[in-house]
Amino acid sequence: MGGIIDFDTTCPWQLYLFSFLHMFGGLFMFIVDVCKLFTGVSCIESEIVMQRIMALSMVYVGGLYCMLTYHNKDKPAKITRLSNMALNAATALLVSVVFIGNQKYGGFEKSWMHMGDMWTALILVSVLASRVAQKNVGWAEKNPILKEDLGVNCKTLVLLFTALTLGKFLALADFIDPSKMMVDGFEITAFASWTWNFITVLVLESFLAMLFTLLFEDESGQELLVKTIIILTLFAAGAIYSMQQYLSDWMGLNGNALWIRLGAMVAVCLAVIVAGRHTGHSREGYESVGK
Repeated sequence: MGGIIDFDTTCPWQLYLFSFLHMFGGLFMFIVDVCKLFTGVSCIESEIVMQRIMALSMVYVGGLYCMLTYHNKDKPAKITRLSNMALNAATALLVSVVFIGNQKYGGFEKSWMHMGDMWTALILVSVLASRVAQKNVGWAEKNPILKEDLGVNCKTLVLLFTALTLGKFLALADFIDPSKMMVDGFEITAFASWTWNFITVLVLESFLAMLFTLLFEDESGQELLVKTIIILTLFAAGAIYSMQQYLSDWMGLNGNALWIRLGAMVAVCLAVIVAGRHTGHSREGYESVGK
């Protein structure tokens, strides 16, 4: 590696940086009352819920991109494609930071926080753009989506997850009132509403990771994505359990409903993995899962 930063190294450090910043940011939000950083007072119920969901979403995004990066670390053409997806995600993140605004000019963030977030997002965009713009790098060929390989397998499940995530993004952006998530009587504050919008951006980032898997991964990569979703879903269930008292019945995550949905989700994923391994036309595609 030459100089302080070698932008031509084959190690996909740009994607690891993107992934780890999301994961560390999410974990930070699990242990810190961010309302005190933004508004100077502790979070109330709606803000607690939105902060927890935003933390989960950041860990989710970081986990997806980290596992996909590790899986393809020796496949430069796929890393280029994944870097391009991450570049789009980082650009959306940068735009969302712009709309957070500086408190001096009517925004939510204190000046030092806003400058820090702006520079972090700008750095992510710059380093990912440097990876995508490298000379003599290959671009992985797109896989056919509907012409073949559909059935009881991970590709079909990834297609379903991708469609559902896109639908979730559109619903969060335009069709769901965040107050429906909360038990009656809990106020949705301006900070909670902004957090809701930021969560929508994180859902878009997840969609781009799933879209990459659908378009450019083989059976092993698609199976790895399903396994990663299982792990992240278990993590999410544990985090949601502690705030069930704030959630309305509309969410379907109260009481035993949370564990029923969790069990059904894990069972479907495991069943599809097993079925895909037995019926997949390309057995070699599964031999490198997780490598």
